[in-house]
Amino acid sequence: MRRSLIVGASAGLGRALAEQMAEVGHTLFLVASDGQDLAPLAADLSIRFNAKVTWMATDLARVDAAALRDRVMAALGGLDDLMLVAGFSDLARDRGPVPPEMVERLVAVNMTSALLIANAFLGDLATNPRANLVGMGSVAAVRGRRSNMVYGAAKRGLEGYFESCRHWLAGEGGAKVQFYRLGFLSTSLTFGQRLPFPALSAEKAAHTVIANLGRDLGACYLPWWWRGIMTLLAHMPWAIFRRLDI
Repeated sequence: MRRSLIVGASAGLGRALAEQMAEVGHTLFLVASDGQDLAPLAADLSIRFNAKVTWMATDLARVDAAALRDRVMAALGGLDDLMLVAGFSDLARDRGPVPPEMVERLVAVNMTSALLIANAFLGDLATNPRANLVGMGSVAAVRGRRSNMVYGAAKRGLEGYFESCRHWLAGEGGAKVQFYRLGFLSTSLTFGQRLPFPALSAEKAAHTVIANLGRDLGACYLPWWWRGIMTLLAHMPWAIFRRLDI
């Protein structure tokens, strides 16, 4: 039986992961900001799949990673999968000068909290060769642009940290690392938006992530076809790129 911690479990991809992992027998520890979302989710998974589910509500902008580790280890007795799924964006305001409090929250939720949590569990993951460290980045981090400025920078920093974790864990013989540069997902955050490319359902994304557990993937695109789009964008000449309103 696998023991899995999902940070950002109450909605979207995190919720889809929780449902599918509970269905295949994982023991879960769920973390998100709102206990009013987590409590009914945990109860539902326990009833539908007879899963053991523990949850903890915490503000990821002010996470106490050491306390979280203590709670997780007490509840699960160890950790096989650390899934860092939580993210936060504000497309309307994350453009040009951004209010300082918004900068702090975007960096804290999208990068700092994930670093703190991964760091707290890194020693445990290094001694468990069947473990996985899974993170969610964004195609917004591939090349800096005039929208999602702080969000993209935070996700790029997170990807750099995961590269370092992959290298260190390989030397220790521990956990495998998977980091996903996510394209558009069909969630409440994208509902009603006119998107330039198709959105992948959270359920299909979760299925792919779970199928890849145990693989040493490093960074990859989800869905895979974003690689071609982002390669073109990353290598587009500045004289053309600077004129794009993206």
